[in-house]
Amino acid sequence: MNINLKINAVERISSEGEHCAFTDLIENPFDNSRKSLLCCYRRALNHISPDGVVIVCKVNVDSGAKTYQRLALPSWDLRDPKFCFDGRKLIITAYAKHKDANTGAVTTKMVSYFSTTGDSWSTPHFFGHSGWWLWRITWNKDKAYGFAYNRKSQRIDLYVGNPRKQLYLQKKGAISFEKHTFGYPNESHILFDDTDKATAIVRRDADSFSAKLGFSSPPYTNWKWHDLKQYVGGPVMLSLTENTYVVAGRNWDGKSLTTAIWLLSSTDYSLKLLMTLPSKGDNSYPGLVWQDDTLYVSYYSDHIDNKTRVYLATLSGMNGLLNEVKQG
Repeated sequence: MNINLKINAVERISSEGEHCAFTDLIENPFDNSRKSLLCCYRRALNHISPDGVVIVCKVNVDSGAKTYQRLALPSWDLRDPKFCFDGRKLIITAYAKHKDANTGAVTTKMVSYFSTTGDSWSTPHFFGHSGWWLWRITWNKDKAYGFAYNRKSQRIDLYVGNPRKQLYLQKKGAISFEKHTFGYPNESHILFDDTDKATAIVRRDADSFSAKLGFSSPPYTNWKWHDLKQYVGGPVMLSLTENTYVVAGRNWDGKSLTTAIWLLSSTDYSLKLLMTLPSKGDNSYPGLVWQDDTLYVSYYSDHIDNKTRVYLATLSGMNGLLNEVKQG
């Protein structure tokens, strides 16, 4: 396969901060001109410091102009913000972590904010179950779905509901070490097609460390899993055709960690490396937006001056890639 994708630009978009990381990206649903993207990320002192806040950066893709908003919860660390859109409201979900100064007890919850303009955000709303990390939420048919993971339990559970209210357990142990012997499944992304079939990719950090590709149909209580023979951290994907996907995430080649883009086939469960973005060290956790021939990728990396920053990569060649896939 010829690699059609070409990097046209990689621009730092994070505002000042010691550690800017863990991104997501969405086309601004309130901009009819389709000229603005919204990127959310965590800003903090370092990777695990307890002072995380969420920054929302609006980028005009023509002029490059940027505006910033800040979402914060005093005494809570906000981690790994993600976008989802229910057709009317744009929602940010994040993992909120609090450590009691007196007892040292740690409390974790999921938190959501919503916007009807993209320019201002609601007050925070807590949901979810302490200790369970709902990684990325996807809407389908007026319901939001997401896998939650718990390291000690070594499993992921499927939840369904509304992050502005509550999500409820739909399937316990969609992947579990106890049932499947797949160690430590965690970060994930679910997509739905027009027939409501669900396709999911799941990161793992034990035994083979290889990601899993899963399929299910309503009510999503029975999942079939296939090994991708490749580590993928912070996975995100978009549908290219019925059986092919563009996947982005953290790659490990045995020597170094980078942010990579792959072509995923759901027929032979293959991951073909398309591109490695400028990246090293503490990096990845990308977001993807596809517009016409352009693929926008948000991610973070410390490849410049060892400073952890958020970047927006602009790639061309999606039409060529699509045509090549269709031609087989």
